[in-house]
Amino acid sequence: MTNLLAHVRRSAIPYLALFLVLAVGLGGGYALAASKTKSITVCADKQTGILHLKTHGRCKRSQTRVTWNQQGSQGVPGVQGPAGQAGAPAVSVWANVTNAGSVLAGQGISVQHISAGTYKVTITSPACAHGSNAPVVSVSDANPPNGEASGSFPVSWYEATAANEAFMVFTGVVVSGNFTATDHTFDIMDTCM
Repeated sequence: MTNLLAHVRRSAIPYLALFLVLAVGLGGGYALAASKTKSITVCADKQTGILHLKTHGRCKRSQTRVTWNQQGSQGVPGVQGPAGQAGAPAVSVWANVTNAGSVLAGQGISVQHISAGTYKVTITSPACAHGSNAPVVSVSDANPPNGEASGSFPVSWYEATAANEAFMVFTGVVVSGNFTATDHTFDIMDTCM
């Protein structure tokens, strides 16, 4: 029985020492991970080369201090790639149109007065020939519009036709919920993409 007890004591000491080394090592690893420094410092035994994590203090005389960064230095920049081809610039077409359908000012648009409050707008700019068009049409929002009854307001909208570059623009006045087609000056703008 005495031999058994002595054997347990002798074999428990190395296991206890191993447990202590692991506990200290894990604690040191946690301290390193939790630290805000960007470098790692260890002490290397001069004879065995075994590394010991060093969170603070100096290395022993029998050890050499070794430090390295957690992240390496910036590498050499790579070669610049070739420049891409310039895309086609977006073309903007616009017009200020009178109530008779003539263009006061603008570019790339022609207008034809069809009937009261109805205008055919054609985008004439060659750069817009195959672009996707969705114009913005606006009329003066004066309330009431010129010569109209109180409580009336002007409206405008466009409707696409079979041709991508042609639109019908409609203008008129709404009074008490009723629409009446009337000629109005309007602005139209389109960015061909």
